[in-house]
Amino acid sequence: MKEKKDLRIQKTYKLLAEALIKLLQEKPFAEIRLNEICEEALVHKTTFYHHFTDKYDLLKYTITLIQKEMLTKLDTSSEDNLLDYYCNLAKVYMSNIKKNQQFYRSILSSEGNTICTDLLYDMFVEDVEKKLGQVDIPSFYISSYYVSGVFAVINEWFRRGMKEEEDVVIEYLKKMITNHNFISLLD
Repeated sequence: MKEKKDLRIQKTYKLLAEALIKLLQEKPFAEIRLNEICEEALVHKTTFYHHFTDKYDLLKYTITLIQKEMLTKLDTSSEDNLLDYYCNLAKVYMSNIKKNQQFYRSILSSEGNTICTDLLYDMFVEDVEKKLGQVDIPSFYISSYYVSGVFAVINEWFRRGMKEEEDVVIEYLKKMITNHNFISLLD
């Protein structure tokens, strides 16, 4: 993907990302054709290929935009406390899901959209990994472990219709993260 330079290029990127988001609300990523994206964005295929290598490149760019938007809403006052930062990140993610339910219904479904969730997951793992200090276990294992758990809980919350408030689920996450003896939860 090439860097944005002028307003026309920024507009093209925006139109293509918005078109992809709109189409993802209608069907799984695997079923979306490049022609559909270009038609929806009113952008010629040649122009598309001038900026992106393929629809996966556009998807990565679009998810990066979503992640950047979420990170701007993150309360950075708790950056030094990894648990608080982590829970704030989960809360921002949940709020974004609530706000964009149809989009997330498409990418969180099991109908061939693992590329979408994998990209979002990888970005969060990378972000959490940067926050980890020196520990005796490689940071990529720790961040993968916790992000996987948080993603699973949030996906379950979404799948079950988001009945609990985000703060309630965040409290559940805090309890699960801080309770290292998970077997005791079964007693």
